[in-house]
Amino acid sequence: MPAISSSPGATGEVSTIRGRIHIKQLIEREARQVLEQSYMDRRLGELVSLVESILLDVEQGEVLRTGTYERDLLAVARPRLDWKVNK
Repeated sequence: MPAISSSPGATGEVSTIRGRIHIKQLIEREARQVLEQSYMDRRLGELVSLVESILLDVEQGEVLRTGTYERDLLAVARPRLDWKVNK
């Protein structure tokens, strides 16, 4: 006899959580690749992307880090306050 879930829709919720985890892993992997394929300009003290990433909204030649600025590559994975949540 199959186990009965105490929560209706639990299977769908687990699937949604797994999907979110997978998306987060893809974003983290993409961020790591962008950083690995960047150029450190020692004269200007800038880390510059040598590749474009549509997923992270990074353009080739974009400054990712300076002495006073750091581009948050994982910002696309965090919900923004102006996003509407459907409950």
